[in-house]
Amino acid sequence: MIKIIIFSFITNLMFYSYGHLLKNKKSSNKIESYNQISILGCILISFIALFINFFFPLNEIFNTILLVLGLIFFFLIKRVNLKKKEIYYIFLTSLVTTTLLLYSNVYRPDAGLYHLPYTNFLNEHKIIFGLSNIHFRFGMISIMQYLSAINNNILFKDIGIVIPLASLVTFFIIHFFNSTLEIFKKNKTSLKNIFSLFIIIFISYKINRYSSYGNDAVGHLSFFYLISIMLSAKKKDLNFISLIAVFAFLNKPTMIVILLFPLLIFIKNYNIKNLRLIYSLSSFLFIFWILKNIVITGCAIYPLKQTCFNNLSWTNIEEIKQESTSGEAWSKAWPDRRNNKISMDDYNKNFNWFLSWKDNHGRHVLKILTPYLMTLLIILYLLRKEKNSQNNILLEKDIYFIFALTVSIIGCILFFIKFPLFRYGYSYLISSIILAILAITKNFSEIKLIKISKIIFLICL
Repeated sequence: MIKIIIFSFITNLMFYSYGHLLKNKKSSNKIESYNQISILGCILISFIALFINFFFPLNEIFNTILLVLGLIFFFLIKRVNLKKKEIYYIFLTSLVTTTLLLYSNVYRPDAGLYHLPYTNFLNEHKIIFGLSNIHFRFGMISIMQYLSAINNNILFKDIGIVIPLASLVTFFIIHFFNSTLEIFKKNKTSLKNIFSLFIIIFISYKINRYSSYGNDAVGHLSFFYLISIMLSAKKKDLNFISLIAVFAFLNKPTMIVILLFPLLIFIKNYNIKNLRLIYSLSSFLFIFWILKNIVITGCAIYPLKQTCFNNLSWTNIEEIKQESTSGEAWSKAWPDRRNNKISMDDYNKNFNWFLSWKDNHGRHVLKILTPYLMTLLIILYLLRKEKNSQNNILLEKDIYFIFALTVSIIGCILFFIKFPLFRYGYSYLISSIILAILAITKNFSEIKLIKISKIIFLICL
């Protein structure tokens, strides 16, 4: 346990150090600012790993150099103004990261099938042309495998590859808990805080075990995180929002709808300065990821056959079509189909899958969502406004709230039509439920909100 705490501390310190290269100059001395820096550090190191792997393997020597440089950089920039709060913050994240790892279990079938083998490829080889022809799942990997691979160094050895996923989830969890804490301060509550309160309930309910994260959790938590930023009263940072959106997409292609957020903000706040987004880190990260996909699979987005290049020698278009069709069919309960003579192509069309899906995946979705929805409705009932009281909070919705609700609903529609498996789209469903409830709620009793939030906070913690 001590070893895991130390390795987690060093890993999180590295992320925090590299995050300073991308941080906003106006960053404050608060947990939320530290958290944002750590998330930026994860994204920057992911990009470094992706870029380097085009030319070299991510071996222990290179990874160790990257770690040492990060630690040196931290002590150079903090040699004068290192604050106790920063050390406390990194120690806190290390404890949470360690807890997630300690309470995990060994049942991780996807990890053994392609997460860990691909991470091993990254540590032993530079990018391999046509790698997906060895196994199609190598075309479906996440940017998290690069972040994991970079943590396999001389100090940590292969133990290090399990830490980054827990670290990144920790940063998101701390964001939502910290945002919920703001409710306890009178006259500070906003839509962002109430959204965060409802999210920590869901995290405690269904995102509470490292073993179940896979490549899904970070993508969905990124979506929740971006919505909380959209609901914030602060001015929207297009570069940061673009980075989070691209990072979520690189974790899970089914999160493609999240790319609408930077697009909508770009259109709303259009000016010449925003065109700099074209040569920002988010653009380079996206471009190199697409290049990586083409080199490995022959497709910009695998296994979306419309994005494939048939003239490349390693593009196996027949297998791509088969995996695209079978992937959609399996998410629509293909093994439970009622008509055993129907082909996968026909099964996917005209809602021929709906009855089979309803009795299996649909029932599973309702089994998860019903208790959660009932919990939210009970909380809302308890928070109802008091008549003739000056302690009621008016919930004001702006254009960014409409953006968040619209994108979430579009995500739900895409989820239902193309990949209605709960773990592929639960952030769309949960966000739509929360935002729809907030849309029809005009105000709360502030006193009740503070009391109930404290109880919920402690239970979730």
